[in-house]
Amino acid sequence: MRDAAPSIPIRAYKKIKGLVWAANFRQYQSLMRADHPFRAFPMRVVGDASADPSETLDHYDSFAYWAARKIVERGRRLEILDVGSTKMMNVQLSAQHDVTSVVLADCGDQISAVRYVKQDVSDGLPFADASFDVFTSTVALPLVGLGRYGDRVNPDCLFELVREVSRVLRPDGEILCSMCLGRNVLNFNNGWFLDLPTLGSVFREWQIADHLIDNWSSPKGTFDSEKVRFTTDASVERSPLGDYRVIFLHLRKQQSQSRS
Repeated sequence: MRDAAPSIPIRAYKKIKGLVWAANFRQYQSLMRADHPFRAFPMRVVGDASADPSETLDHYDSFAYWAARKIVERGRRLEILDVGSTKMMNVQLSAQHDVTSVVLADCGDQISAVRYVKQDVSDGLPFADASFDVFTSTVALPLVGLGRYGDRVNPDCLFELVREVSRVLRPDGEILCSMCLGRNVLNFNNGWFLDLPTLGSVFREWQIADHLIDNWSSPKGTFDSEKVRFTTDASVERSPLGDYRVIFLHLRKQQSQSRS
């Protein structure tokens, strides 16, 4: 089936932009000096290919930096297990660490040192006990078991996965993950939004060593007016039900657990 024709306002906008770009093109040509190395090359206007010069550092980028800084502080090459972080975060970490990424589908990475393991986390983690130093995950844990990405629907998946992560991490292992902080609610297909005490109960064998919240990550823009973007204030009273902010969590095993 053919796509519908663009609406009249869109066609008018493209027509106006085309005129602007034609004028810019003529100006560009007129400014080329006679001995410009490319002057004899074919030139043409291909339409509106303009782009916004601003590029926001979003919560994915911010968490990647925050987690990388925590990893650097360990001071040695680490075995890292990841579920659901961005490919850019993992490939960059793989330049200095041994990164294993659990995925649902091949991503076509043929350049980095990341080891990809295709596995639905609802079926557990196919690794031996105490195999890794660090577990990383970027706002993926709120979504596991919901079937959003073709994974198996499993209401217990989050709790089962946290237990599996505890099993495959070494006694001094750490979790670096981002979650959705908000009033407790399930927005199915968008994830579990949980307050800090509830997040603590999810990671019951772990203690929160550090946390940071991105005020500007609220999908509804509830906190966009905050001048300070990053905070440790985890209160959710101002969040409407169904809204959230992304919280970065650094967790270590409870002392009683790490000694056992």
